[in-house]
Amino acid sequence: MTFSDRFALLSCRLISKVLTRRNLLCASARKLLMDSNDEAKSTMEIVNIPPIVTTYRYALHTFDQNYKDEISTNLYKLKSLMDNLKADDLGYDQILSDPQTWRKPNKAPCTYIEVFQNSLVNMSVFILKPGFKMPLHDHPHMYGLLKVISGEVRIRSFTEYPLKEDVDFDDFAAHAMHEAARLAGFHNQRRLFAEVTQDHVCNASSQTCVLTPTNSNYHEIEALDVPAAFFDILSPPYDTLIEGIGPRRCRYYYVANEISSNVVELQETCAPACFFCDQAPYLGPLLV
Repeated sequence: MTFSDRFALLSCRLISKVLTRRNLLCASARKLLMDSNDEAKSTMEIVNIPPIVTTYRYALHTFDQNYKDEISTNLYKLKSLMDNLKADDLGYDQILSDPQTWRKPNKAPCTYIEVFQNSLVNMSVFILKPGFKMPLHDHPHMYGLLKVISGEVRIRSFTEYPLKEDVDFDDFAAHAMHEAARLAGFHNQRRLFAEVTQDHVCNASSQTCVLTPTNSNYHEIEALDVPAAFFDILSPPYDTLIEGIGPRRCRYYYVANEISSNVVELQETCAPACFFCDQAPYLGPLLV
């Protein structure tokens, strides 16, 4: 091979290496740009998820039986999400906060909006007319979170007293038989001692109130001077089965005796005739 041939071959190899390196650099730059765009898109999607959708998704996660061992942690996170919810996040119709709406003839004292329900979770909004008190009621073997989104309410919650942290099998079996009979109607209406665990006014800037199967499981909610609305998550919903007992029924009570400043005696009673609801549609973002 002549000198000219060797020089030409070497030149071709050098040019080929330069072009290959340039192509690799261009490919890397394109990939970096695509990754950056994907990351930006992903961030944008996260930012654009409506708060109520995030809350809905996390509620399903919180009460999924696959994560029951993490209920305390997940409940706290769900509460934190609800703390930031606003009326607009739920598509709340402000006409429901107009006192004139509640002066119409035959208007129910409470309006119910179903946001979502399945066998695991019930999500809803209740709107109370000014001065109306939702009667004292229970949440059998349920978790609940309540966030005021409009107006002000006074919430008074009770925990059965004395609270027993450990219940042996015989006690639970006896309680289950009693509850089954009670739910079937073969019983005297229940009477129990309860500790006042919450008694304060909440508004749209207040934190979410939480109840569990053993704490603050009885409560009454009273709207103050203007119509008041609150967003509610319950799990499991009413009417779902309690294993070995029967369906969850909402029972009503009244304070029969004031034992002390923070302990009362509650008496079960019939559903008050004054408490009935009409319904309004959910107008918020699609829950997916």
